[in-house]
Amino acid sequence: MSHILLAEDEFLIRAVLVDALGEIGLSCIEAPTGQAALDAVTGEVPLSAIIVDIGLPDMSGEKVIEAAALHRPGTPIIRCSGAGSTGTADSPGVHVVSKPYSAAELSKFVASLIARP
Repeated sequence: MSHILLAEDEFLIRAVLVDALGEIGLSCIEAPTGQAALDAVTGEVPLSAIIVDIGLPDMSGEKVIEAAALHRPGTPIIRCSGAGSTGTADSPGVHVVSKPYSAAELSKFVASLIARP
């Protein structure tokens, strides 16, 4: 089973995404804070994709994205924000999804990214 890191501080959004990703056979590692996301990024569990909300409570999601690009090169990163695209959005391998988004559509997008060779 593929593991997806989901860095999202809002419980309801995270729960809906976990369900949507689970419905297509993906397992989520939930990170409600930037530190929890950094721990997962630098950990041993293989990650097929990383979803990062920019507005995390303890740090900017941009720091998580930078660490993910360093420690998990080649892993697709999805940057989620309601504030437009700035910062790491122009980095290779970083895909921007604007909030609000459909959990079903985001799940399909993640599935398409991890299916690519």
